[in-house]
Amino acid sequence: MAGTVYGNGEGAGFTTVAIPANAVENSGSLTGHILAQGWSDTPAERSSNARVMIVLAAALGLLVAISVMVVLLAGDALDGLVGSVLKG
Repeated sequence: MAGTVYGNGEGAGFTTVAIPANAVENSGSLTGHILAQGWSDTPAERSSNARVMIVLAAALGLLVAISVMVVLLAGDALDGLVGSVLKG
């Protein structure tokens, strides 16, 4: 009965063998195997930095405008509530 729990003792049934393709990426790991395949990077699309800066400036301007409106409206509302109590 010895050896029947984990197999019959004839060795490994299926083994993986690293195929030496590139000496730099021959580590035997999955990442090394994928990197050794030689997939070339696709060139990234060039985006205009000016367009990005314009969008960021517009978003910042909108945020500042909304913040100023909130501060002014909140100041008037608090002045109306507290001012009548203090004067009255």
